[in-house]
Amino acid sequence: MVSPPLRSGSLTRRFAIASAILTAVAVLLVAAASFWLVDRQHAAAVALLRQSETAFNARTVSNSLATLSSRIKDVADSPILATGLVDSAGRETYLAPFLNSLRQINGIPVQVLFTDFEGKPISGNGLERFDAGQLDWLRARIDQGVETTAIFDRPQGPELVGVRLLRYSRTNTPEGALVYKIGLRDLRPAPSTILAWNGQARADGAGHAVPVRAPSEFAHLGLTLEADASAFGDALETPWAQYSLIGGVAALLALLVFLLGSRLSLGLTQDLRKLEQFAGKLGEEGIGELRAELAGSSETVTLARAINRMLDGLHRQQERLEREHQRKDEFLAMLAHELRNPLAPISSAAQLLRVLFADVPRIKEISGVIGRQVAHMTHLVDDLLDVSRVTRGLVTINQGEVELGAMLREAVEQIKPVIDARKHRLALDIAAQPMTVCGDRTRLVQVAANLLNNAAKYTPDGGELHVSLQRQGDVAVLQVRDNGIGIGADLLPVVFDLFTQAQRTPDRAQGGLGLGLALVRKLVELHHGSVEAHSAGPGHGSSFTVRLPLLPAQHGAGAAPAGLAGPTSPTDTRARRILVVDDNVDAARTLGMLLESAGHAVTIEHSAQAALARSEQDRFEVILLDIGLPDMSGHALAGALKRLPCCGASALVAVSGYGQEQDRRMSREAGFAAHLVKPVPADALLDTIARVTAAPNAHTTA
Repeated sequence: MVSPPLRSGSLTRRFAIASAILTAVAVLLVAAASFWLVDRQHAAAVALLRQSETAFNARTVSNSLATLSSRIKDVADSPILATGLVDSAGRETYLAPFLNSLRQINGIPVQVLFTDFEGKPISGNGLERFDAGQLDWLRARIDQGVETTAIFDRPQGPELVGVRLLRYSRTNTPEGALVYKIGLRDLRPAPSTILAWNGQARADGAGHAVPVRAPSEFAHLGLTLEADASAFGDALETPWAQYSLIGGVAALLALLVFLLGSRLSLGLTQDLRKLEQFAGKLGEEGIGELRAELAGSSETVTLARAINRMLDGLHRQQERLEREHQRKDEFLAMLAHELRNPLAPISSAAQLLRVLFADVPRIKEISGVIGRQVAHMTHLVDDLLDVSRVTRGLVTINQGEVELGAMLREAVEQIKPVIDARKHRLALDIAAQPMTVCGDRTRLVQVAANLLNNAAKYTPDGGELHVSLQRQGDVAVLQVRDNGIGIGADLLPVVFDLFTQAQRTPDRAQGGLGLGLALVRKLVELHHGSVEAHSAGPGHGSSFTVRLPLLPAQHGAGAAPAGLAGPTSPTDTRARRILVVDDNVDAARTLGMLLESAGHAVTIEHSAQAALARSEQDRFEVILLDIGLPDMSGHALAGALKRLPCCGASALVAVSGYGQEQDRRMSREAGFAAHLVKPVPADALLDTIARVTAAPNAHTTA
């Protein structure tokens, strides 16, 4: 298809469409404002109607009460009733016309009863239903000589009861009473209204309450009329016609503006559409010699030049990446081989332990731990193989005092199976005087183990390995020598670089990832030391020398390592009741085994709720809490435990993988007596338990 002639300009389709969208949104916002105004006017009209209707109904109630008061007063003041007071024989004849005329007032049913001076009923209008409570109230009013009204709240609804005293004209003493009653429900002028008294109102407060102006005998009741707001929902029709008109006009205008803006953009963005076609072709054919055409507006030409420069750079990078891609594939394949090699015998050994020692619970449990951790490591290996590249991350160390002799023996113990399998002869030469450095014991063990593993791997079966640890002034010197294949002169300068390896044999007998020595150099430098490699060439073996600065306290011969001197007082080794709370089942059980081997009574729980339930049943001297529990944080659990009466004297110890200063501070604030960082050495754990039970308010860290 032939493209139309391109015109010079600086507008883009994106900006044109954005302008159209903004204009359309503005129209819609105006429509929304119109909706809101119409709705406000509708709501105001409904509110005004509700207020007027409520006031009218309140006046209706007031008129009904005034009529009731006047009619009852006329009847009570009639001389015929006074005659009925003394003529007991014919008073029902006198009273019947009056009482029958009081059945309704303004359409409201009225119950009327005529009584004597003791409150005993004499005659009624046939509707009277006064309960015992109301009659007791009547007798009290007669005794007090008081004419009043009251409201009784009954299951069938509240009732308004009033009394008028009938006095004999000669003595002016109460000789009887005229008591009347109406239901407040009948007094309401409309079902949607509610009569309340003495400040009582609806619970939802949604209505509009108006006080009722009543005669004096009803004033003390504080009657108010409240209209149910829901009854006015349909009082005025919602102006859907106006809403529809506004919405339709707004939608039509928005559509027209958007279509016009989009149409206009087609003529203003020809240059960019041409670049878009080029980009699509580039995506199909890949980065090669294809380049964008330098034509069109000034902005488009500038953009095309930038794209072409980028393509040139990408073409060069693509060639380099293809070379690196081959190395990456080889590395990942080698990684799977090297990582799965140690996992296979570990998994087999765990299964063998389970079979051979099925009747030994402790060995069976330990083999289960090993099997689960092997499965976890296998999962990690599979995840690692999915990544597209391997990067070198930052390595941090935990500062502490490390005795190098003990460290070296631990590293030898780790590599001993490899040495024995290849039938090497290992010679150890460790100085008798302790040498202590400031560093990370785990990382230093890793350094020594990597050097030993490297020597064993690149030395033929039956070779000789020599490891020495000596002092040279203020420096500890660790040397690992072998009589293996040696290092060529071309490889020696870069032997500590990442991914660097000697030539690999087809069977990968000396396989590896090229990471071990690079990691050794990084870790040694983090300990302010140095490492160097020496070799006389291929077939003449190699040696690696590590130098680490000793602590100042090591200057004097025979000086004890700083911080390693024994305690001034013997450690308290008495057995204690200990609760271990950790959601990692293996970690909790192995920690429990360690404590039980030291003579302590251990209970293990794996959740915060289970720990709280257990603490309410048993008393523990020490509670070891993991901070990262799934159902409640260790800090929150510590507060909950402290509030339990049986745990008030328990020493709380945090055992966590978090060891920063803010983590220790949070533990102190939560009430922990100590904060230990995983993995916790056995001696440090037991010493901490002894200290916190001896002085439960002292906070320690490890």
